[in-house]
Amino acid sequence: MPAPHNPFKAALKAGKPQMGCWLGLADPYVAQISAGAGFDWLLIDAEHAPNDLRSITAQMQVLAGFDSHAIVRPTIGETWMIKQYLDAGAQTLLIPMVESADQARELVRAVTYPPHGVRGVGSALARASNFSAIPDYLQTADAEICLLVQVENRAGIKALDEILEVEGVDGVFIGPSDLAADMGFIGNAGAPEVKTAVMEAMGKIVASGKAGGILTLDPEMQRACLDAGATFIATNIDVTLFAAAMRNTAKAALALLPDQIAAGTAKTESASRYLQQLCKHWSHKGSAEFDADKGSVSFATGNRIEMNASGEELSLIAATGPRGDLERWKKVISDHLVRFAFREEFEVTWAE
Repeated sequence: MPAPHNPFKAALKAGKPQMGCWLGLADPYVAQISAGAGFDWLLIDAEHAPNDLRSITAQMQVLAGFDSHAIVRPTIGETWMIKQYLDAGAQTLLIPMVESADQARELVRAVTYPPHGVRGVGSALARASNFSAIPDYLQTADAEICLLVQVENRAGIKALDEILEVEGVDGVFIGPSDLAADMGFIGNAGAPEVKTAVMEAMGKIVASGKAGGILTLDPEMQRACLDAGATFIATNIDVTLFAAAMRNTAKAALALLPDQIAAGTAKTESASRYLQQLCKHWSHKGSAEFDADKGSVSFATGNRIEMNASGEELSLIAATGPRGDLERWKKVISDHLVRFAFREEFEVTWAE
């Protein structure tokens, strides 16, 4: 009986695009939900997520019951760490921060049994061999291991041609976020210079005959990479999906509650001037509309103010969202108006 077939590796070899998602919540329950969603592959991340060997193993055990292939990204490409993940049953590894052909060759040796590699022969203890239930595991495992290397800085891009010549590397994954940072565009993977570098690298990878991959939440970039011949693409991350859904749900729930509102007045012969002055002052932070008689400013926080100038009176309506700090907002408004009216005795009287 040979080692289990690796359908992901076979699909890449056949040039069949594989669509995936990142798992960073580090929980088997989430992995099971994700596995039932229909992705071709799911990456269990240990580089930027709170995973360890046991949590990764538990998630791989869950994914084994579904068609979504488990890919594991170690914290770093150390031989001892790779050995543990392979013995735990990982058949596809994505190794971060690969910068040279020599490094890629060492990774090939790490995932390969002797005499061609240095992977420790401990399969008798391992989930990978179904705990010795696969008699031919040692003789057949190498052929089913898929090694993906991650190029994500200028050094890696510079060495890409040489990395692509390394036999035993099945695919090269471009990391746009780290590459953007290294290029001087931290936090802006969508910068034109970064996109150009990514697409040039993807073209080289595809032309070499190896599989090209990427994680990008940008639909335009996803389409461009597929059109360029990329064969493994992650389109989202469980962490960001969950966080966005929870924030939107909380926002919708709070929107069911009434805003907090307070009315106030101030006696002054300069009501129109102070109204316009406050609107202009806050126009660079919020959305302001005003003329000589009325004005309003709204902020992304949910705080807003409406003002009317009539004769010698300035009337105000201050509002916050249902969980805003109305008392603090009233004080901020009053303090600003008092500063504008420093030439006179000025006070905002808020209704109880």
